[in-house]
Amino acid sequence: MELNVKVTVASLILVLSLAACSGDEEPPPPDVSGIDVSVDLLRYERSVMNLDTNDLAAGIAALDEDFGEFSDVYLTYIVPLRRGDFSPEEQLAVMKAFVTFPLIQALDSLVAERFTDEKMARQQDELEQALRYYKYYLPDAPLPDTLMTYLAQFELAALLYGEGQLAVGLDFFLGPEFDYQAVDARETIFSSYLSRTYTPEHMTEKLMRVLIDDYIPRPRAGRLIDYLVYEGKKLFLLDRVLPGVSDSILFEVSGAEMDWLRENETQIYAYVQKEKILYDSSTDLIRKYTQPAPYSPGMPQESPGGAVNYLGKRIVEAFVRANPKITMEELINIEDGQRILEAARYKPR
Repeated sequence: MELNVKVTVASLILVLSLAACSGDEEPPPPDVSGIDVSVDLLRYERSVMNLDTNDLAAGIAALDEDFGEFSDVYLTYIVPLRRGDFSPEEQLAVMKAFVTFPLIQALDSLVAERFTDEKMARQQDELEQALRYYKYYLPDAPLPDTLMTYLAQFELAALLYGEGQLAVGLDFFLGPEFDYQAVDARETIFSSYLSRTYTPEHMTEKLMRVLIDDYIPRPRAGRLIDYLVYEGKKLFLLDRVLPGVSDSILFEVSGAEMDWLRENETQIYAYVQKEKILYDSSTDLIRKYTQPAPYSPGMPQESPGGAVNYLGKRIVEAFVRANPKITMEELINIEDGQRILEAARYKPR
């Protein structure tokens, strides 16, 4: 009987915490000190850049042995020596070209300088704390226990591999001191609206975002309202697992753009109503309005791309306030955006 009482009380606390956290004023985050989370930090990039170019075959075999499945993922998709029909000799040539390429060597030096063991230990602590909140809100969700670091070659800032383990490309987090546009100003990935997020402050956010993206199912219906709510649920959970982190980091926008979103919530909602796009199922339209961009189409250039996702989070917050007994898992499993919008009794401010 005592055990049942404890479970009931814990469940009640979780529900109340979920509902309370959705208000405009942030209450203190829940106590997660009793949740056991431990993440092993493995520095794959160090082993790669320390390879003996005179005996790369043995070095690559050692990478596979020491780092398991991640090494195969990396050597297939990031340094693609295992993608295609390369002979063993050509694979070694690809690896040698990578580790001796001047840009890669320069990035390795910067990563070694800016992500010392001490600094990565702090990033590790931040991630473990975020995972404690993640486990608090989603007690049955799989939890990674490894963080692998690598040189991304500007391919992927963060990824999941194997059985849900996390990996982070450190060259995506060098900060404003590194001129990303100087690498190739023609590439969208180096545009200012994206590269401004390539800072250490965004690392845990991007890692948790990739974990949340993998866990929350994409809507099977194809309307903009479904995708707004989908993006809103992800942002709502991200906010819960990163209490105290600024909204500009959560939304990956500048401070001025975050102010614009708060000040123009009503106008954004009026725009999607006027243009009658809330129930549009065009894939191109949905991508255009929900994905990162210099600004949102049809809105002032002061707006950030994906401005409608702010509505999604506000709708989800209103829904949780109107349904205070709902758990995070139950919220996630409601895919019908229209159902959430109607039950939220949402009124933009």
